[in-house]
Amino acid sequence: MKLKTSTVIWVFLWSIFMGITVGSIGLGAMFPKLELLTGPVVCPRGKLDLKTQEYNPSPVETVTTFTWYCVDNTTGARQEVNMWSMALTAGPIYGLLLFGVILLWMVWRARRLGPSSESAGLTELARGKRGRASDTWDDPELKELVQLDAQERRSGKRTNVDDRLAELKRLRDSGLITAQDYDRKKGDILSEL
Repeated sequence: MKLKTSTVIWVFLWSIFMGITVGSIGLGAMFPKLELLTGPVVCPRGKLDLKTQEYNPSPVETVTTFTWYCVDNTTGARQEVNMWSMALTAGPIYGLLLFGVILLWMVWRARRLGPSSESAGLTELARGKRGRASDTWDDPELKELVQLDAQERRSGKRTNVDDRLAELKRLRDSGLITAQDYDRKKGDILSEL
């Protein structure tokens, strides 16, 4: 089964979005030390430093704030790092990591399903009957059916037969032809394959 380029592009864009929103903003808020992984990119001439501050606005409430600073290695100057600049710098890194994992899974899954996307229809049927896709390629009869199905799809013959059988069924269901006529004509159409 081949990977579609459009699918890979959409997964890439989704991964970058999720890296920014879930990775950097979401997980970065829950686990602030996680942002240290992207420190060399966010703060290239220094290191990231986290300052936490707790205060109690009411007797039953405690608020903790996190402030990131970029500390220059040569001068020691501290500059506050804005949450959005951190998210837009660190997020794509998390997104690329997520994309890599998803892409590896997609390639593994495509190889597991078989050599051609054209045979996916019968392969899926065989998987439903037999359990696993790899069983399909071990059974010579199913392998031959999958190859015939792919050839029919490429030649356009299959669509024509499908349409003719659907029209024949519609005629029988509407009462325009008898069941015997339906069976006879269905046999004729199938014999053309």
